[in-house]
Amino acid sequence: MARPLVKTHIRGFDEDVLRGGIPQGHVVLVRGASGTMKSSLAYYVLYHNALEGAPGLYVTLEQTAAGLLEHIAGLGLKATAVSEALPILDLSRGREYLEEMVAKVGSMTETAAPRGEALLAVLKAKIFELRMRRNFRLLAIDSWDALELVLEFDDRRAETFGFFEWLRDLGVTSLLISEEPALEAPPTALEEEFLADGIIHLRLEPVTETAFQRRVQCVKMRSVNQDSDDHTLLFENGRFEVARAIG
Repeated sequence: MARPLVKTHIRGFDEDVLRGGIPQGHVVLVRGASGTMKSSLAYYVLYHNALEGAPGLYVTLEQTAAGLLEHIAGLGLKATAVSEALPILDLSRGREYLEEMVAKVGSMTETAAPRGEALLAVLKAKIFELRMRRNFRLLAIDSWDALELVLEFDDRRAETFGFFEWLRDLGVTSLLISEEPALEAPPTALEEEFLADGIIHLRLEPVTETAFQRRVQCVKMRSVNQDSDDHTLLFENGRFEVARAIG
């Protein structure tokens, strides 16, 4: 049986690129350099699904919830319209916040796990609690890079694989926002690309000496015969849409 599809609500992207949408339950990297609107696009996907009755959870590690809401308002999206269906889990204090939660849990247990494992366990427990309480279907983590720094993975491949499998077992469709790796990055920096079910790549393409155009490419999407060509990504009047890129 074909999996149900999650629409991105990006005009032209679902129909022409994804052949209908993202397969439900996929773990998808939204990858690109700064300024390519990665966070905006991820929130946009969750926002429009929430408007249609599919709850989501947005986890922010790089900016406060207040800063995110201010940014959203600047895009013309009304976060108040989805405040119940799309809560924001503010982990902008990162490790400090998780350490406090570990301390609380530790005070109630007699066994002590290694610090990294304890932080990851607390994070999973918090997300799982919200999953049970709110039954969200989409999850965005902003960003994967910040989460890795907080959790300090020892075995990056094994722990990335384990976390991605946990996300799939959670029964949600996940968007992990990720910075573009440096050109000199070691091969281990690309392991999440091999382990993810999908990769949506955003970039700024120079069209003149002083002008840039946003581009989007679906590099990978398991179970989908996607269009992997470059497309121009436009954002106008609160809506994303794509058009065929012209060189």
